[in-house]
Amino acid sequence: MLVTGMQELLDIREAAEFLRVSETSLRRWTNAGLLPCLRLGGKRERRFRRTDLLAFAGAQPGAAPPVSRQHYCALYTSDLTRVRQAAAFTAEGLHTGSCVLIAARGVQRAVIELLQRERPGVRGDVKAGRLVLSEYRKSPAAQIEFWVQQLSAASEHGAPVCVVGDVSGGALGKLPLAEILEYELEYDRSIATQFPVNTLCQYDAHRLTGLAAARILDCHDNAPSYRLQH
Repeated sequence: MLVTGMQELLDIREAAEFLRVSETSLRRWTNAGLLPCLRLGGKRERRFRRTDLLAFAGAQPGAAPPVSRQHYCALYTSDLTRVRQAAAFTAEGLHTGSCVLIAARGVQRAVIELLQRERPGVRGDVKAGRLVLSEYRKSPAAQIEFWVQQLSAASEHGAPVCVVGDVSGGALGKLPLAEILEYELEYDRSIATQFPVNTLCQYDAHRLTGLAAARILDCHDNAPSYRLQH
């Protein structure tokens, strides 16, 4: 940690811990101009002012710690893996707040059935609106509009929200790769950095080339290994 004048500068690891996000998120946000940083030394290493981090997180000195905002990606190689990933992430989100599951109706039913084994009241969560079930809209713009409306309403309650989206299994998964990547970047700009939301985007590994998978993963944070089961 460096101190320049009266300004405390955090390196990227310290800043990531402060915001409770990954270093990948910080790099992506600074590259996009969303989060200010200084570049020091010959390697142009990132340094962050604590005041900039607080402003970015929408917090003030002495306020509660910033809410975690993670944008994960998981690749699945079978229907069973897809359902297990979605159920695990959804269950985690319901423990602390609410969740939105975007998937085909058959996948929704399978996730609910799996969740019932550990959370018998999950159908009550659906009726109460703590778990919202939906399918992807046909265009990225329509989907972003859905997220803004849905998460604006959910964030009024103050609790964190988790989002699980089976991108490959929905309408957006049929778009050209360039449009899918642009949607993911716009989701980051308009949703992931604006709302208290943790997101898991799912992709079918069978439908991706190695290069396409790498480019999609580059748009996301690194997901914990238990969500990447095959």
